[in-house]
Amino acid sequence: MLLMFAASAVSQDSHWEVGLNGGWSAPHNFTMTDYSTWSAGVDAAWCVHITGDEYWMRKRRFPTFGVRGSFGYMPQNIAGSRIGVVGVIRAPLWGKLDYNIAAGLSAFTKPRCLTHDHENIFITSWLCCFIDLGFSYNLTDRLMLTASFLHSSNGLLVRPNKGLDFLQAGLTVKLGDVSSYSLAVPPIDTVPAYCRHEVGFTISPGISMSRHIVQKGLYFDYDVSLNYRYYLSPVIATGPTLDLWYNGSHLKQMEWYHDPYPIPVYVNVMWALEGHWGPISIGGGVGAVLVASTRVDMPIYERLGAYYNWSNNYVGVAVHAHAAKAEFIEWSYGRRFPLGRKR
Repeated sequence: MLLMFAASAVSQDSHWEVGLNGGWSAPHNFTMTDYSTWSAGVDAAWCVHITGDEYWMRKRRFPTFGVRGSFGYMPQNIAGSRIGVVGVIRAPLWGKLDYNIAAGLSAFTKPRCLTHDHENIFITSWLCCFIDLGFSYNLTDRLMLTASFLHSSNGLLVRPNKGLDFLQAGLTVKLGDVSSYSLAVPPIDTVPAYCRHEVGFTISPGISMSRHIVQKGLYFDYDVSLNYRYYLSPVIATGPTLDLWYNGSHLKQMEWYHDPYPIPVYVNVMWALEGHWGPISIGGGVGAVLVASTRVDMPIYERLGAYYNWSNNYVGVAVHAHAAKAEFIEWSYGRRFPLGRKR
């Protein structure tokens, strides 16, 4: 994502953004509500705005890439204060509504803050991964309302590690010349032909980290996905995904707990959203685990990945997470089968 941003920065318009935000913070465990607290922070971003060409429908705004630094304060010292740096993609979804995808690193001032239970260490390492998913609503050319879900953890590279979740709302101001990307909708004469909907499949072998507290290690996994996508525009697609997932670490859990298992793979259903910029696409989604081991106490999963597209094929890498905890690194190959006109 940062490489895409750097490659565009030389030739495109740039601007600064400054925002204030606040909301609710809690350890990544819905039963630990005693340690939830409010948080507030400030962030600043340097963004590059893509002016686009005939590939984009002219009635739509164009995507923005950027790098954002943030500071967050939690008064009850769950893990001290948070400093984060992420790469950001913001793209139009519908009307004045944008969706945002950001990923990077975060650091906490008190990563080993203990509670009365020594296992409830929220962040064990100083440096963590940082994921920010959300939406922005453009009030004017310069003002945006934002709503985001943020997650920080080290993926159990250092244990114990609960991770922290943040639900935030905020107000962001764009600084500098923003006249080149007004929200005004110009008249449209022609719209490039594009595929209105398609089906496809993705094959994703990879490595997962054990979620078993006794037997640690890395395990081979694979996922076979069946996809349907409807294109809201030439570059924005959405639709359901059916995942058949074999997870080696969960099989070890079942052996340990003598857990009866109905079938050899998990069955998951996800609703996904994809944004395309030339040959590059970014996709993510949230779904439910329909059939799984009884050890899965929260049947929610997510995926966030980047892909390179040519013809009707694509390859890429994605993070598959269980309830916002990274679990499976997918290396993917897929193929699309258009059901309408080609883009």
